Amino acid sequence: MAREIKPNQDYRGKLLKLIPSEIVAAYMALQGVVPENSAKWGLTIVAILLLLITPFYLRIVEKVKGKPQIVFSTISFIVWLYSLGGPFRYFDLYQPWIATIVLVLWTMLIPVFLGSGTPGDNS
Repeated sequence: MAREIKPNQDYRGKLLKLIPSEIVAAYMALQGVVPENSAKWGLTIVAILLLLITPFYLRIVEKVKGKPQIVFSTISFIVWLYSLGGPFRYFDLYQPWIATIVLVLWTMLIPVFLGSGTPGDNS
């Protein structure tokens, strides 16, 4: 499945293409190998590197050309990282209830910003 969003694509299709699932999965895998005594800075470095890699990964590997999609997908990585706790929990910035609200609202709204598709629109 190509990652590029088409103008007439439905809401669900856009949503799936805006979540950088490979980058989120990479963070989760790397989170499992960072020793707990190095987690604060280790996971912070991992998160920053993955954040920097995200636009290049989308552009080169996934062949995404649209800058808005790259920007929204990169922000989506931050939202997902926060929802997982990420390095935010080591800096006392993580609140699970805020993470849930942000993730739900972001997930509901981002596909709407990239075209005419709205929730429930399957055309």
